[in-house]
Amino acid sequence: MKIGLVTIGQSPRDDVTPTLKSFLGEKAQIIEKGALDGLKRSDIEKLAPKPGDYVLVTRLMDKTSVKVARHLITPKVQKCVKELEDLGVNFNVLLCTGEFPRLKAKKPLIMLEPLITSFARCFKGGKIGVVVPEKEQIAHAEKRWSGKIASAFIVYANPYDDIKALEEAAVQLAKENVDIIVLDCIGFTTEAWKLVRELTGKPVLLPQAILGCFLKSYFSM
Repeated sequence: MKIGLVTIGQSPRDDVTPTLKSFLGEKAQIIEKGALDGLKRSDIEKLAPKPGDYVLVTRLMDKTSVKVARHLITPKVQKCVKELEDLGVNFNVLLCTGEFPRLKAKKPLIMLEPLITSFARCFKGGKIGVVVPEKEQIAHAEKRWSGKIASAFIVYANPYDDIKALEEAAVQLAKENVDIIVLDCIGFTTEAWKLVRELTGKPVLLPQAILGCFLKSYFSM
């Protein structure tokens, strides 16, 4: 079976695929494409968000991060979906936990945002802590999570930057005494998951692991 992975940044995403492969084993053939593949830094800068835009954060091949406006990156994501379908994948996965408008797809397209929030909805009552990559995303995150759970506390830490920011975010969450934590970006790794668990003593939802479990069950069908 061929699985297409679409990143809003540049491929390959060697910070994500190892976790997925640990769930899938060697039977799955993974093909990756990135919305920013082949673009120069000057071209990528033209996709930067302006005030009021829905901000997305992603990783480049050099492992640095960039911010892009959702409405500008969406057509490029759509192009990647079509190209992977043309290559004969059985289904595609969008490697982004942010909200996206409906994309055209002839093959099944797995969107992470509803998958992650569905897990969060299983938690009733109490307070949920959410870690987003950038401060500019907090307002949209508050709107996104409101009504889906009883109460939410949003902090930020870029998964592609120094680990100290994540440590500080975890300390805030521990002081806030949240009951469960969502690392709201596909860029958070198992190392980040372990760190937040150790510093907070709370259960932590890792998108990479949730996606891996989902794909394992899908792949075995």
